[in-house]
Amino acid sequence: MIKSKFNRSLLKMQEISDIQQMFSLISEKSLNIISSISAEGVFTYISPNVKALLGYTPEEVIGKPAASFNHPDTNKKFLEHRVSVFIDQDTVRFTGRVRHKNGEYRWYETTAQYIRGRSGEIVQTIGVGQDITERKEAEETIAYLAYHDSVTDLPNRRLFKRRLSQLLEESKNDLHGLMLLDLDGFKHVNDTFGHDIGDQLLIEAAKRLTFAVGDKGFVARWGGDEFTVFQTNIVGRADFTLLVERIKEVISEPFIIAGQPIFITASIGVAFSLEDGDTVEELIKNADAAMYRAKNQAKVMKGSQNEP
Repeated sequence: MIKSKFNRSLLKMQEISDIQQMFSLISEKSLNIISSISAEGVFTYISPNVKALLGYTPEEVIGKPAASFNHPDTNKKFLEHRVSVFIDQDTVRFTGRVRHKNGEYRWYETTAQYIRGRSGEIVQTIGVGQDITERKEAEETIAYLAYHDSVTDLPNRRLFKRRLSQLLEESKNDLHGLMLLDLDGFKHVNDTFGHDIGDQLLIEAAKRLTFAVGDKGFVARWGGDEFTVFQTNIVGRADFTLLVERIKEVISEPFIIAGQPIFITASIGVAFSLEDGDTVEELIKNADAAMYRAKNQAKVMKGSQNEP
């Protein structure tokens, strides 16, 4: 009987050993990092694959505060997140940046299981973390492309309208200036030199506009050969008019593209909040009308100059 109990104990120990070996093997080969963190926020366990995935040996991690491996923004978010966790919520998912041993930060999505004491306090956190850096970067690229022009890399119409709407809402009582400008002569460049040269002209024009505006406002490509400029908290019309004249000057200077000097000008229409509208649509509508008045006026002046 004693021998039978002894054999059963040996069998049980062998089963436990087999399970431990299997767990170690799974942990080592898994693409997910398995960890255990104490109530004090210190690693008490980390799977061996941390070496392959983040460059650290388990000995370099165990006994260290988990926060020391995270990006500061991630620690801040995690603290806010943990405070908001309900007493009966034991499984949560969290996304943040973790520092690789080489210094770069990797995005990790971690599913955490909270082990609670009798009073409901968290005494241990079991985490399973997956590297989602490539997915995160792809999402950020898609989001960026959705709000930026693919040719000039400027904010596109969608982002411009969103920013403008937000600024108008936040500072309703301040005077802001909106500029809508059209590149006169762009169609001729496209038809004469081709779309590749036309695209390069748009890129160079965008650079000049961005430089001229500086930190006084922001520039966007509205579409085609049209750009928008928005300047916030201006003192008065005269302040904005100076920027308009500066932009006309920089656009009228010759562009050297593929060794070819190209000359264009800009027709510009302006609209002011508090005077011409307090919504994006009203300001764009009035600036557009002013731009076409300026374009027609330029044609009339050019015609009169050509008269004998």
